[in-house]
Amino acid sequence: MLKTVRVPPPFEGLFEQAQAYVGRFFAERLDNPEQARIEIFGQRYMLVRARAMSVEFFEMIQRLYSDKGEAEAVSVARSLLFDIAHAMGLSDARDFAERMHLEDPIAKLSAGPIHFAHAGWAFVDISAESKPSPDENFYLLYDHPYSFECDSWLSEGKHTDFPVCVMNAGYSSGWCEASFDVPLVSAEIMCRAKGDDACRFIMAHPTRIEEYIQAYFQSQPAPPQHPVRYEIPGFFSRKKQEDELRSREEQYRGIFEAGTNGLLILADDGQIVQSNPAASRLFRYDSAELAGSAVAGLITDPGFFAEFRERVHGHGHYLAEKTGLAKDGQHYHVEIRGSRFRFQNSDHLLAIVNDITEQKLAQLALRAAHDELEGRVRDRTAELEHVNAQLKTVNEKLVAARDHAIDASKAKSAFLANMSHELRTPLNAIIGYSELIEEESHDAAVLNLGDLGNIRAAARHLLALIDDILDVSKIEAGKMELFVEPFDARELLDEVVATIAPLAARNRNTLSLDLSAGLGTLHTDRTKLKQVALNLLSNACKFTHDGKVRLAVRRSRGPGGEWLHLEVEDSGIGIVGERLEELFQPFRQADESTTRKYGGTGLGLSISRHYCQMMRGSIQAVSAPGRGSTFTVRIPVDIGAARRARA
Repeated sequence: MLKTVRVPPPFEGLFEQAQAYVGRFFAERLDNPEQARIEIFGQRYMLVRARAMSVEFFEMIQRLYSDKGEAEAVSVARSLLFDIAHAMGLSDARDFAERMHLEDPIAKLSAGPIHFAHAGWAFVDISAESKPSPDENFYLLYDHPYSFECDSWLSEGKHTDFPVCVMNAGYSSGWCEASFDVPLVSAEIMCRAKGDDACRFIMAHPTRIEEYIQAYFQSQPAPPQHPVRYEIPGFFSRKKQEDELRSREEQYRGIFEAGTNGLLILADDGQIVQSNPAASRLFRYDSAELAGSAVAGLITDPGFFAEFRERVHGHGHYLAEKTGLAKDGQHYHVEIRGSRFRFQNSDHLLAIVNDITEQKLAQLALRAAHDELEGRVRDRTAELEHVNAQLKTVNEKLVAARDHAIDASKAKSAFLANMSHELRTPLNAIIGYSELIEEESHDAAVLNLGDLGNIRAAARHLLALIDDILDVSKIEAGKMELFVEPFDARELLDEVVATIAPLAARNRNTLSLDLSAGLGTLHTDRTKLKQVALNLLSNACKFTHDGKVRLAVRRSRGPGGEWLHLEVEDSGIGIVGERLEELFQPFRQADESTTRKYGGTGLGLSISRHYCQMMRGSIQAVSAPGRGSTFTVRIPVDIGAARRARA
């Protein structure tokens, strides 16, 4: 029957066996006060009063560290007690296993809590949630109902706000670490000394213990009645911290000694406490001579140190240029920086002295050169003012010329617009009267209908030319606007083909239409898109004889949304590659012979490009002499969506 430990039922048999041989171990006890010997199983033991290693130890450390504050004192005490107990647990576990010939990790671990109880540390109650696996997943949840540390605090009538069972945590984790040969650490997460219901511990691998502690508290149905406060100790962490501190001190000492600027550590009365070799070289004193002397003797300004101390205490820093005085009477220009400095556990002042004599001499030379240069600049000022006056006059003339050119361009655009409007009125009358005469005449022999057709065709051609000139003038004046509306793409293209079919037939061309499925509805300027298509097809049919003209239209999805592709391909005369770009300029064609042979003003492609750009699209051409031409238009299916995407 288990009496010295409480474990889950599946482990009772194993722990009963451990209880038997641990009991035999402690049964062999010999007390011999005459020789100051307490011997157990051939090993010498010693009795230690419980409160001396708990309440009284904490109080002693708090007195020693009174200048550091209670929190620092408690941290020091906890660190020392845990490290000592952890080392004791490691040592006792290894010795016990060796003397009792234990090899199995579980057998070694099971002896630990029983040994713990016999040695008077605490009674151990292991939770069924524990999973003591010999790896990084090791997890032990246990209570100490009779902890010597907690009982010591409670018997003194003292309560704390931190867990006090530090040695219990250190000893038990040390024993388990030796048993499983895995680094382990234990943290007390609840403590009766601070008002909790139990002294509860979690033991785990150092890399996972924080995870296990958080998981434990999250699994509880209700939050703890008292504030959760625990500390995960690091084995011999204070020793490591001291080693790191010593290493940093050595590093800082090396920096202090090797510094190229003079460093003076000062007491609050201006006395030099320490100096580095650079300060000795600067002021021609060795370190022993500087130590204990007044820093005021190194600076010629009699009020220097009072000003230095006042600024450092008031603002935390000091920066000024002074004149330094060396032992041999030599003077230096020095820059002095000052700040507070913690040295040997007390506040000091730090003065950093930099020799800037060469810099000051260079500044003086630079100033002299600057003065000389300034004189030369003054001599040239009058010349520059004269040149500036001339430049101002030239600039005014250029501005006037620019304004005149702008006014002339506006006048030209206005003239073209007015003249186009004035010419349209009589032309419309000519077209109308020619059609009326043709309809009312019944004597074809008297009236030559072919002449009337030629008059009407010429008038319509002139009217189209006037419309183009009017569009160009609007474009140049920036008054051309878009009218966006939804319309059916197939319906528009049928209209275009019906309009161009007679011209294609006249030149004996085969006109084909290649439309992809699902062209659907477009949201753009219907009139301008139609005009672009008519211009391109009209050119293709005009410059192609006994050939082929093809209109292909499709939709695609790309950056910025959906796009409409309109491609006009012909097998006509073609264009030289270097002249392609010129075709999109107003009043330009491939060459003069083209104008004489085929007619036209060269405005159609220029207007088409402007329309495409207004509709957020583009137009491109590919051609070669004798191989025909291909013009490709690409515009957004929905202009509104394209504008929003670019915004």
